[in-house]
Amino acid sequence: SEYGGLTDQLYKCGECPADSSATCAQCVPEENDGGCNKDPTPSGAKTFECFDFSLVSDKLVKSETATICHAEEATAIACNKPGSAAVAKTYSVANKGCGPCSEAAKKDKTCFDCPTDKCNSASTLAFVLAPLLAVIFHML
Repeated sequence: SEYGGLTDQLYKCGECPADSSATCAQCVPEENDGGCNKDPTPSGAKTFECFDFSLVSDKLVKSETATICHAEEATAIACNKPGSAAVAKTYSVANKGCGPCSEAAKKDKTCFDCPTDKCNSASTLAFVLAPLLAVIFHML
């Protein structure tokens, strides 16, 4: 995958859960420079942050803190968030806000993506819309 750090697998001691080979790696401290449960960021990867969204009282609400995301060195930074057609009760934010939307989600306007660190914050959108609305109002 071009984007990393996107699973719900917890870092903890002990055996990996059954059926978790795609998200869990068993670690032996003696074979891993004396430590396990380290940040799995690949060498040369970009690290950036995006916000996750969760359902609260039938509304999609931005998380207080950003998720740490990783992308391969040659991969563009991208965050995603619910689009204008997203239905709160059925929409699920892709990859905790890290990475782009699928082409299908973009087409049906259930997902919006953007190309910079923490760009899927609601306040980021306000900074873009305020000057745009001022220009439109001025033209009237």
